Amino acid sequence: MYCKNCGAQLPDNATFCTECGAAQQPQQAQQPQQPQQPQYQQPYTPVVTGLNDTPILVTGILAVVLSELGIVGLILAIVNKKKVKEFLAQGGQLAGKAKVGKILGTVGLILSIFMIVYLVIMIGIAIAGIAGAASSGAFNY
Repeated sequence: MYCKNCGAQLPDNATFCTECGAAQQPQQAQQPQQPQQPQYQQPYTPVVTGLNDTPILVTGILAVVLSELGIVGLILAIVNKKKVKEFLAQGGQLAGKAKVGKILGTVGLILSIFMIVYLVIMIGIAIAGIAGAASSGAFNY
């Protein structure tokens, strides 16, 4: 090691120069610096234009509105899910009308299932009531 001030040769672990008295820092084995890793970003996804997201919105709205009819709302909700899958397969992004349509389709699906279950229960109660009334002789004139 050499003095940084006067250039005199020094032992490797010297803290001061024996010639000029300048403070020295012992040399440390320099490790090669690795380049800083770049920050990871979301991969660029090009926005595909020209895709029609209106059918997703329309089927979503109809699925919610017609969910009171049970099976009709269920069919429209399933059509909505198919439209969303096709839209995404073509490179579309769920934003705006497409996102709202998907949410409405999901709500329509849930409401339709609840309505179908409700109708099955009500029909079961009605059948049990009619059968009970018939067995008690309520229909005898």
